[in-house]
Amino acid sequence: MRILFILTLTSLIRHFESVVLELAERGHSIRIATPGRRTEAPLPQAIAAHPRISQVTCPEARGDEWAKAALNFRFLVDYARYFEAPFEKAEKLRARARLEFVRHLTGRHQRHVIARCPSCEARIQDDDLGRMLLTGKEPGTATFKQILGLLEQSIPTDPSRDAFLKAEHPDVLLVTPLVGLGSEQADWVKSAKALGIPVGFPVFSWDNLTTKGIIHEQPDQIFVWNDIQAREAVELHGVDADAVVVTGGPRFDAFFDLSPRRSRETFCRRFQLDGARPILTYLCSSDFVAGGEVDFVATWINEIRREPSLAECNILIRPHPRTSTEWDALNVGQWPNVALSKARIANADQLLYDTLYHSSAVIGLNTSAQIEAGILGKPVYTILAPGFEKGQQGTLHFRYLLREDGGFVELAKDFDAHRRHLADAVAGRYDPQHIRDFIERFIRPAGLSTPATPLLADAIERLAPADALSTVKRWLKSASIR
Repeated sequence: MRILFILTLTSLIRHFESVVLELAERGHSIRIATPGRRTEAPLPQAIAAHPRISQVTCPEARGDEWAKAALNFRFLVDYARYFEAPFEKAEKLRARARLEFVRHLTGRHQRHVIARCPSCEARIQDDDLGRMLLTGKEPGTATFKQILGLLEQSIPTDPSRDAFLKAEHPDVLLVTPLVGLGSEQADWVKSAKALGIPVGFPVFSWDNLTTKGIIHEQPDQIFVWNDIQAREAVELHGVDADAVVVTGGPRFDAFFDLSPRRSRETFCRRFQLDGARPILTYLCSSDFVAGGEVDFVATWINEIRREPSLAECNILIRPHPRTSTEWDALNVGQWPNVALSKARIANADQLLYDTLYHSSAVIGLNTSAQIEAGILGKPVYTILAPGFEKGQQGTLHFRYLLREDGGFVELAKDFDAHRRHLADAVAGRYDPQHIRDFIERFIRPAGLSTPATPLLADAIERLAPADALSTVKRWLKSASIR
């Protein structure tokens, strides 16, 4: 079976490396296709060296007269979604969507919507436009959304994508992340469906279905981590429930397989920490979620030191991989037993595993690394931090991990409660079974001992025409005989 996997950047393959390798080992031929931007990173060595995996450059933008119109239209639709339930309070997400819409509409010359009402001359700026379009009562809003849907249907397939798919003639097309704001990947789905090529969408990350754009063109199947994402796909993107397949999160399979490489003594010596005292690890969030987190962390350290049981504990700060240079300004030497651990890669690595393994508790505002901490059964805590409300409460996925909403992360509304949470953690007063139960539901719904990688590979195989899959099985059988 020939599988064509289209991504916007080669670096995105990191969340599906195990799946691609699994499919290749099953005898399938996989082509990794990206637009070939100058910022492209090389493919992981295991993928690049595999004889049944190859790489090709694909078109990035449409090659016809619809190129700009289709892009601007989809940016508008993605912006408009943030005026509807459940996104009314998602100010940060709405502002990002508006910025991208206006920048593309004006050829990157403007960042704001500024106009005047033709009737009363009142000034119309920024989100006023979106509110005018979508906050009307039914049936007005439903009619407007129906018009948007019909407009998307009227956009023809892209001739350059049609030609590329015909030349590649895959049995199955995979596309991710698909839901980027104004995503041109919708045209890949449109062309594949027109050519009769089954198309699947493996969701890239835990927040993608609620923090980006919508699915403009429905794939044949969408592969999600858990029941939460399945509900998001149906309720927020209009995906047919029968087209949703729950497989778990394959990106975490490699992390499950790790084991500690450094003893506690060696680990503490590396960061000049006191091996006799507990370690609190602070996991930093992305710049979009928590820009300016350096100053907050300095305040946080001073605040938790006020609790006697935490006054001399070790504190290890792990900056987000994309903001690590900002932390050079923080003088950790001003506090005893405080150190920085800068990540070299975006994915979880051995150092993160060792860090979490030796930690008594983990703290973060809103970051996926909290999930890795849960995999190791570590208690995780967060606090409603002043100035970061829009990156926390202003996102839907922030709630998914909170214990009060069925998750495992303990939320404190102020530093008094936060200090009590951390004091309990270092004393061992937390429920490890509750953590394990959530991790199972969230990223390994088939059971903690069942990896997601083969489940997603199975689901992708089921997308293929029967004759394509039977050809692979015959090849595997003959190869084993030889």
